[in-house]
Amino acid sequence: MKRSQATRPRKSAGALFETPLDAENPKRNAVLFAAAKLFLEQGYEPVSMDAIAAEANVSKRTVYSYFESKTELFSAILLAHCNSMGGISLPDEFAGHDPRKVLTEFGRVFLRTITSPRAVAMQRVIFREVERLPEIGKIFFQNGPQRHMAKLAEYLKQAETEGTLAVGDPARAASQFMSIAKAPFHLQQMCGLIDAVSAAEIERAVTEAVTFFLAAYRPDRA
Repeated sequence: MKRSQATRPRKSAGALFETPLDAENPKRNAVLFAAAKLFLEQGYEPVSMDAIAAEANVSKRTVYSYFESKTELFSAILLAHCNSMGGISLPDEFAGHDPRKVLTEFGRVFLRTITSPRAVAMQRVIFREVERLPEIGKIFFQNGPQRHMAKLAEYLKQAETEGTLAVGDPARAASQFMSIAKAPFHLQQMCGLIDAVSAAEIERAVTEAVTFFLAAYRPDRA
């Protein structure tokens, strides 16, 4: 695992948003992009709507035509971020799928998503501001982690119905799997102790998480 070095150049905040946050409205996208860049660089509190307008090369009136407040703008960035990251990798129809294969693919996509530079940077901003603005934590949780957990819980419920797993509480089990999978990286990335996570490291973490989970919830342990 690569340790962060003080001399290692990091991606600029702008480089973390290479894909549009609003592909259908270029001017609104420019505002979202500019605000995201400034929030990632400076945090939430120091950034003014005037600064966002200047960074987006639009008038402040234009910014307010899309967003009534800075909090609303920050919330919109969180929603756009969660939607653009996507990453839920599960079969359209749950019946008949092998739990090891499903959990492995879900785990790979989940870890690639949450260990990406953009995801790490966004979470750092959210965690800094959540005490003062608790609503942004709720928006992030509902549209990011909770959405993933709910979808995985649906699959685990089906697997229990088919007798391939015995999870008892699908929502709790989904949360446990995601926590186990991210454990080798998440806290260290949040603390700036590690930078990039390689594909090999992700594969190893997923394999270990799936093996542990299936052993804990195999049907003959029920």
